[in-house]
Amino acid sequence: MAESAKKTHFGRAGEYFAMSELLLRGWNVAVPVVDVGDDVFVIDDNDKTTLRLQVKSSTNQTAEPKKPPTFKFGLSRAQLRSPQVVELFYMLLMRDVDRWVFLVIPRARLSAIRGAAEAASKASATAGEEKGPNGPAAKAKVTRGRGRPLVGDDTATTDAANLVVTMQDGIPTGWSANLSEYLNKWPVDMGVISGGPGTVGPARAADDGAHDAGDPRDTASPQVSALPEEAPPQSPGPES
Repeated sequence: MAESAKKTHFGRAGEYFAMSELLLRGWNVAVPVVDVGDDVFVIDDNDKTTLRLQVKSSTNQTAEPKKPPTFKFGLSRAQLRSPQVVELFYMLLMRDVDRWVFLVIPRARLSAIRGAAEAASKASATAGEEKGPNGPAAKAKVTRGRGRPLVGDDTATTDAANLVVTMQDGIPTGWSANLSEYLNKWPVDMGVISGGPGTVGPARAADDGAHDAGDPRDTASPQVSALPEEAPPQSPGPES
């Protein structure tokens, strides 16, 4: 299916897909008038429980058809490492051919994944320096693409942290972590809401908030895969 190359339209399409899925799960949604990092407020009309959702959308960045698809997301370092009273979830939407595949990851968990990748990168770089530039440790760095190690918050000159998710044999990986547990699944905190304002007819039983990929309720099934390294730098910044 032919699709427009307009990035603004693509990003908004991802946000509306996310809101549509949440509405179908019984949540109400609200878009902030001023975007300061939260794309969608997710609200339970029964008890007014509120969650924050940051939606990021990406197309396949891999040009060669024989290589696994990769998807790049530009995140904010400050947002990623900052806990809030109302916690944040990242919904990473991947558009492969004509369908969406998604990951929904709590901020704290994604921050921990990033921290572990940075620590491993630093350890490998230090070991490589001790053994010389040609030593085996120097060749085992955790990288963000083209052989460069991840840039830590202590040395970063921009707020950008680029996450590249690659789907290899149906397994998504990013920042050297297996992300399969988040693929096409919803966290328990975003389980289906039954009853309450807007209910028409008998309420259906709520599920546990997470279902396997391929479930009829899914709008996409995972046909893509994930690389442990990151793609060449793109906006929003030269660093990750």
